Amino acid sequence: MTQYIPKSAVVAEIKRRIKINKECMLGLKNLDYYQGRVDAFNDALSFLNTIEVKEVDLEEEYKNFVMDDPVLNAFDSMGMILARHFYELGLKAKGE
Repeated sequence: MTQYIPKSAVVAEIKRRIKINKECMLGLKNLDYYQGRVDAFNDALSFLNTIEVKEVDLEEEYKNFVMDDPVLNAFDSMGMILARHFYELGLKAKGE
């Protein structure tokens, strides 16, 4: 089963961990260790910022798909109801 995590949730968690590790550095013990962790988390954030996130208009995508096929076009309204149901079901399963 495929699972998705919103990019914003991953970024927030990494930033939280950066903050925690910077606070640990204030104790002046194991500075190199915590600085290494902060650097690694910053590298991960840098990588995540290169990933493109795009929104998908389900209705527009469905219409484009259906309009190209005369058989599917005949079932347009029922198909959109089914597509919307399963799309929303997927969002609920992801916790959105």
